[in-house]
Amino acid sequence: MSGSKKSTHSARSRKRDAKHLLRFQSQLLRELTTTSESIKEWRTNIRNIVAMAGKLIDFSFIYLAFATEDEACSLEFFWQHAPAPAIKDDIERMVRDKLSADPNFSDIQRNCVVTHTLASLAAPPTGHVDSDIELQSRSFVLSPPKAIGGIGMGHSGSMTWDDTDFLIADNIFTALESIVSSVHAMTVYAKEVERFATRDALTSLYNQISFWDLLEYETRRSKRQEYKFTLLAIDIDNFKTMNDRYGHEVGDDFLKAFSTILKKALRSGDIAARYGGDQFTAILPICDEVQAFSVANRIIESLREYAFTLPNDEQARGTVSIGIAVYPDHAQDAKDLYLLADTMLTRAKSYGKDRMSIASGQDDVEVIKSMGEKSILIFNAIRLRQIVPYFQPIMNIRDSKIEAYEVLTRIVLHDKVITAADFIETAESMGAIGKIDYQLIDLALAKVRDSGYTGNLFLNLSPKALVLNEFMPTVKRLLKDYNLDPAKMVFEITERDTVKNMTLVEDFITELKRDGFRFAIDDFGAGYSSFHYLKAFSIDYLKIDGEFVRSMSGDSTIERAIVKSIASLADNLGIKTIAEYVETEDILGEVASAGIDYAQGYYVQKPSPDLF
Repeated sequence: MSGSKKSTHSARSRKRDAKHLLRFQSQLLRELTTTSESIKEWRTNIRNIVAMAGKLIDFSFIYLAFATEDEACSLEFFWQHAPAPAIKDDIERMVRDKLSADPNFSDIQRNCVVTHTLASLAAPPTGHVDSDIELQSRSFVLSPPKAIGGIGMGHSGSMTWDDTDFLIADNIFTALESIVSSVHAMTVYAKEVERFATRDALTSLYNQISFWDLLEYETRRSKRQEYKFTLLAIDIDNFKTMNDRYGHEVGDDFLKAFSTILKKALRSGDIAARYGGDQFTAILPICDEVQAFSVANRIIESLREYAFTLPNDEQARGTVSIGIAVYPDHAQDAKDLYLLADTMLTRAKSYGKDRMSIASGQDDVEVIKSMGEKSILIFNAIRLRQIVPYFQPIMNIRDSKIEAYEVLTRIVLHDKVITAADFIETAESMGAIGKIDYQLIDLALAKVRDSGYTGNLFLNLSPKALVLNEFMPTVKRLLKDYNLDPAKMVFEITERDTVKNMTLVEDFITELKRDGFRFAIDDFGAGYSSFHYLKAFSIDYLKIDGEFVRSMSGDSTIERAIVKSIASLADNLGIKTIAEYVETEDILGEVASAGIDYAQGYYVQKPSPDLF
């Protein structure tokens, strides 16, 4: 506490004996009791202290100042009595001048929020506040660091203080410091809780929960005020490759760098969020397609130009794909708008990445919904991780031993299980098949690891997945993560679907064969290019089209002849054969007599979410 003591006693009528001083100390302690309510009413507590102190000591006001590194300074005055406006201004300038001498309050002259509070509405005995004021003050550090506090008391320069006055003032300062520290700590804590509840911990952007709240709010506001706004769905291209090659710490650094790039590329008032992983979103209020194109292009160009330094001091550059949808042009509610933007994002990636895709008239959400409710079902299944692997055994006909399992895609809801036949075509058309494949493989390999299964796995591979550049790196990473030998993985390529992409499939198979993966042609014999496939590809298994197998137990001899021919051809080429749709004992006998190597179907075992 600064200021010199004055030994001359002032003439006053206050009671200052030990009894009254003890009572004041007791009242002061009660005001220091810290609860959530007392924190909220901290100004009331200080008013009470000022009113109590005024009965024991002569002073005109108390001030409190606190400043943090990232906020404006706050200066609070608590007056015993209402001062005249001119005196109040003079006192405020005097306190500012005193505080500004402290480097921690260097901005107080230009960047400070000032509040004046009366402890008592009664008029002072003299009818005014003396303009001749002397200050007693001290400063203190607030926790956490980077925050500073200041306390002061102003009393009439014509009124002398004795030792008791200084002792009471010191007690008051200690009490006020405790209150201010508690308020500051609770404020910091509340802000941290709010930040973690609404912000992504890594990037400090809004998190997924906050994004949906903000999107719903913007949708309502746009509807009410009749303006357009745009939603961007953003995905960093090939991010998994960077994570796999350099580790998650490097990947996290890149995500933080991109979040900074994203914020700078957006307009003032736009809202950026990290939806999850390497997926981001941006809500652009009052924004049509033309403006959205400009913003999206700025994001793409900014990332193209950014050089990210890797641990080996080399530099890498990234790209981003963006899907764009406009409210209300393309959708009438928040969920539909996101569905469409995400679908456009998938389209941008399927067209080669490093680009944007804007919804057109044919792409509005009603068109997507016209494919049936399956599109919404698929969207929710991916988001809620309702994709579940089912396993159907493949039995060696010679010794009846289970040597492999085919992994089948299912969507499992609370009341039903939906088979792949009911949603795969829709998933491919909306560009979601890649996400389904990734989720399915991840879950299937986790089940293999947990069960201790060491046999082969057959997995249906959608041709649409082949255009995704990150497919092979992702599969390889998953196998490495789960410590699975690539030779145990057999990809099934459906012959009737891949004929249009012969060169692409050939390159794909050749590369993965070098890594040890094996391949099967599914539904063999159903199309017109079966023999061309055998010539072009290095195939390990032929899965005979189920329509031929299913009819073998009837009167028709054509199906038996076809199956026997396929079995003979495959045997000469060193390719194993599998008969699907083995649903009865009679069919099993027929395929065994035809020379087929393996059987799969309900008679062997129905698909199950469990291995073994």
